Amino acid sequence: MTLLCHAQALSLDQVVAAIYETVIRPEQFDRFFQPPPSERAVTLRRGGTATGARDRGTQLLQSHFARAAEIHEGQWQQANRQHPGSYKGVCSRFWLLVDAGSGGRLINASQGAARQLSGGAELIDAMGLTAASSNRWRDFLRQVHQGAVSGQEVLLLETGTAAEYILCRPVLTSRSGGAARSVMAERLELEWDSAAAVQVASVIGATADELAPLERASAEGALVAGSVIDLASRLGAPDIAAVVRLAAFLMTEHVRDLKVARGEVLPPASTLVERNGRRSQYFRLGAETGQPVIFVHGILDGIAPLQRLQPQLRQLGFRVFAPMRGGYGSSDPLAPGEDPVEACVRQLDALIATEGLQKPILLSHRAGALFACTAANRLHRKIPALLAVAANCNASSPRQFSGIRGYAWLVAFCAGRAPWLLPVLLKGWATAIRWYGHEILLRAQTAPGSRERARLDALHLLPLLKQSQDLFLNKGGAGCLADVRVMRRGFAHMGLGQKTRAVFVHGGEDQVAPLPQIREALRGMGNAQLCVSQEAGASLFYTFPELVLTALQDCAVAASE
Repeated sequence: MTLLCHAQALSLDQVVAAIYETVIRPEQFDRFFQPPPSERAVTLRRGGTATGARDRGTQLLQSHFARAAEIHEGQWQQANRQHPGSYKGVCSRFWLLVDAGSGGRLINASQGAARQLSGGAELIDAMGLTAASSNRWRDFLRQVHQGAVSGQEVLLLETGTAAEYILCRPVLTSRSGGAARSVMAERLELEWDSAAAVQVASVIGATADELAPLERASAEGALVAGSVIDLASRLGAPDIAAVVRLAAFLMTEHVRDLKVARGEVLPPASTLVERNGRRSQYFRLGAETGQPVIFVHGILDGIAPLQRLQPQLRQLGFRVFAPMRGGYGSSDPLAPGEDPVEACVRQLDALIATEGLQKPILLSHRAGALFACTAANRLHRKIPALLAVAANCNASSPRQFSGIRGYAWLVAFCAGRAPWLLPVLLKGWATAIRWYGHEILLRAQTAPGSRERARLDALHLLPLLKQSQDLFLNKGGAGCLADVRVMRRGFAHMGLGQKTRAVFVHGGEDQVAPLPQIREALRGMGNAQLCVSQEAGASLFYTFPELVLTALQDCAVAASE
């Protein structure tokens, strides 16, 4: 479990990506209207320490803050050196620039903010401030107008929306210097969590005391200054607001990753439109940049095993796409008589083209191996590696699904002996899930009293499985029905193109897809590697996820060669 536990932490790569995301923004063009760099550096670094600069992690962040500032200045040059007060470019974020005097007269706003104000809404209403925050906002405008607020202090105001704040900071409107006379108000997402705060502080080289002002401000709505100024100095950040944005971004991202992993929310979803007009739903997991991975789901538990690893996938730098095959989730069902395997290959090809993926790894689970192997063959020029976890791609005889229990066994049996009963069985299956609990489909693949069953029971997977299985029954089980028929047909041998590296991670205790069956299916494939965990069974993806992550890293190395 060493790799898995290590991957729970935030990585420097995540921080670096967050620096570029939070620094390069047009609403921050006003920093080029600040005093000359030499004067600004003296002001910012007053009270900073030199010891932090010797730390390699701190030096790395300093270099990326500097590089982000260079890119930001380049964009400012391309925008004809506009001040945020006159900027008219496209910006999806919410921000307002107001005159600190004249009762808070609006100087400029992003498109989203302008739309909210177009109906005559007041600034306070557009920002969604609470009553207490509204009073603090007016006081802050007055203090800025009077020159009583330093250029390094920022104000965090609560709104009526959970995890949403307004970040306010003084802004100069010209290079002439003097006191700021306007205020920039930016919408800031921040989900404060004590455990996440510890990880954020650790990865950016901060102490708990240095982030304490941000915690107090998030709870009460207050000025953020003090020790955060020292932290900004040590990291080489352009100002204190940059540190606030960075910490808020990292913390919110990590908290939401944990919610995805627990099944409290679904990952972000998009829609893929193929040439024939078919629409498919696909989810995005892991990091925003990095090695692309396409997940080919199974039948019983969908994206649940992958979703559970969202924090680790982001930390390890995997950019994962999880398309729903026809009839699953919001994806259009297949046409009568259409081959699900062929449809899956077309779907994956369209996804690769739409997202512009370079050398994506195919990651499959259980029955998804059948679809992934075929796709790897057909698209071998685009797919350099395949990782199949607990593969189960054949149920052509009753002996091969004798390890399944309950409704799962009945559905598999009827797929071959009485296919006309499948629609009725699927309706009964949905009822059984509600009656016995969503874990029943996963538990049906394990033996009572086994170590694997005990491991599963300790994982508390109910919310995650419920979310995933409800999603899979969204189209009345049309996708599951088509896949079960394909599984019943199966294939005995999995031949792969010589250029596609294949890794099969399997459990020695898997009774649904016994190890001898997998060995036979891989016979003669010189480019396939079989990795066996004697302690694992059919639920290997859940009980031994570190094996999956390690194999995925190995495949990423192979894909880059």
